[in-house]
Amino acid sequence: MISRYTDYMYSYPHKTAYRPFPQPVALAPYLEALNAKGCRASLYFHLPFCHSKCGYCNLFSLSAHTDQLVDAYLRTLERQALQLAPMAQGLTFDGFAVGGGTPLLLEPDKLGRLFRIASIFGVRPADVFTSVETSPEYADELRLGILKEAGTARVSIGIQSFLDGELRALGRQPRRADIYPALERIGQAGFPIFNIDLIYGIKGQTRDSFLLSLREALRFSPNELFVYPLYVRYGTGIQEREDDDMSYKLYLTARDYLSEHGFRQTSMRRFVRHAEEGHSCGDEVMLSCGAGGRSYLGPLHYATRYAVHPGRIREIIDQYLQTEDFTMADNGFILSPDEQARRYIIKNLLYHTGIDKHACYVRHGVRPEDYPQMQMLADRHWVEDVDGHIRLTDEGMGYSDYIGQLFISPAVRTLMSTYAY
Repeated sequence: MISRYTDYMYSYPHKTAYRPFPQPVALAPYLEALNAKGCRASLYFHLPFCHSKCGYCNLFSLSAHTDQLVDAYLRTLERQALQLAPMAQGLTFDGFAVGGGTPLLLEPDKLGRLFRIASIFGVRPADVFTSVETSPEYADELRLGILKEAGTARVSIGIQSFLDGELRALGRQPRRADIYPALERIGQAGFPIFNIDLIYGIKGQTRDSFLLSLREALRFSPNELFVYPLYVRYGTGIQEREDDDMSYKLYLTARDYLSEHGFRQTSMRRFVRHAEEGHSCGDEVMLSCGAGGRSYLGPLHYATRYAVHPGRIREIIDQYLQTEDFTMADNGFILSPDEQARRYIIKNLLYHTGIDKHACYVRHGVRPEDYPQMQMLADRHWVEDVDGHIRLTDEGMGYSDYIGQLFISPAVRTLMSTYAY
């Protein structure tokens, strides 16, 4: 039996494939190459703080923190920005995201300071596509007003379920009493894109209970939903979930229900009913500030060390606060041409538009159909070749997690399996 739910393939290589470099790697040559091309880029700020750690969460975030720690973190983030911005003057930033953690945990004055730090890069939220994550506890009128005034385009809120029993099973603190007012405030604020996150596969969840959450979510008129399968992951508090067959039935329930209500599926997890431009994945440039944020500078991918245990996360944050030189990368992965091609194939295949075969050859010198995995996928009717694009079929979309794993190189797989948390 093939498991549909092995792991979430949102990037490649996975952060567990990153390792300390033998010697620190200078960012300058990589940024100079990108500057010379005038590359478009995204700016990302990572705020690794939250009110409480949810049972399913394996993100780089810390619930035990003080105001003093947050202040010191913002000072360090600003210092990092001041060092990196002069090196990135040739980049055209067209996106800005703030994630975590829970970024809106910041007090309103600190939230304003965060946007001022972004301006060091010449980034004004109103001038680029800006996305900010939140949770029900912090979606108050004052914070949302700051986001709205700044010109934030997208607000994403993690709800996961509208049933208190399922929220308890997830180890999640916000309850219905917190959720409904938060969603009403976000809807009333009128952000161009309003996203709600839901989870399926929770132990004891049924088709009816999941449909209830889907219906309740649509009451608030979001124009984007991310619908995630639940995973049992190392270092989290979740020890069981519904089996693959039940989880797949719940996935089909979401897919069909959202389609009936005007949503278009763009990946296994993402459903939208707003217009968006087509784009190619896999060659994107991203510059990140903060502990836990990953940067993609051509073949150089780098970040602080990844951890899931609170004590280790705090150690890494403390190391970040003590860093003097942010123009060097200490930990990451330098992608070979083969790994860059694999990244392009994975990222595009798992997106609804699929792999542009001609673009793949021009950019990376490979034909995706030459990978033996593609023939296996075609034999199973999980991919189709349409107008020069290899893309997932409806059935293949449901196997996205499994399919993405097929293209991981042996070297990266070994690194992932031997990562020391």
